[in-house]
Amino acid sequence: MGHFDPGLFLWALATFAGLMLLLSRFAFKPLREILQRREETIRGAIQQAETARLEARQLLEQQQAGIAEARQQAREAIEEGHRIVAGIKQEAAEAGRQQTELLLERARTEIENETRKSLDDLKGTVAALSVRIARQIIRENLDEKRHEELADQFIERLKKNRNEPSKR
Repeated sequence: MGHFDPGLFLWALATFAGLMLLLSRFAFKPLREILQRREETIRGAIQQAETARLEARQLLEQQQAGIAEARQQAREAIEEGHRIVAGIKQEAAEAGRQQTELLLERARTEIENETRKSLDDLKGTVAALSVRIARQIIRENLDEKRHEELADQFIERLKKNRNEPSKR
């Protein structure tokens, strides 16, 4: 081990104290201010990051709400489309039924007209045949009025016979 020199020790101590005094006055104070400014800058950046994070979260929530609303509107639009299609189908079916009923009614009317015409033709034919047969059988000449009466009676009997259920 070495020898202890008190003079050198005092000089080293004085130099160290002087250096500390100079550093504290000229270096530590500006360094402390720089560190405080840096700390404030970091705190501000953290605060801004937190604010930005909150804003991002709010934007995300707004976007999710917007997406949910858009989905709901899409569902409603699809449901409305289904209702419209069902209404159109129902209207088409109703129009088809009405058209069918109209065609059936026209067909019935035509059938009735043709039946009436056929009966009138048959009436005339039967009347003419009846008059011929009657002339030949009784050898007398019937007048036109009596001829129509006989034909009408014959047609009425035919209708009654046709409309009555057969008794078996």
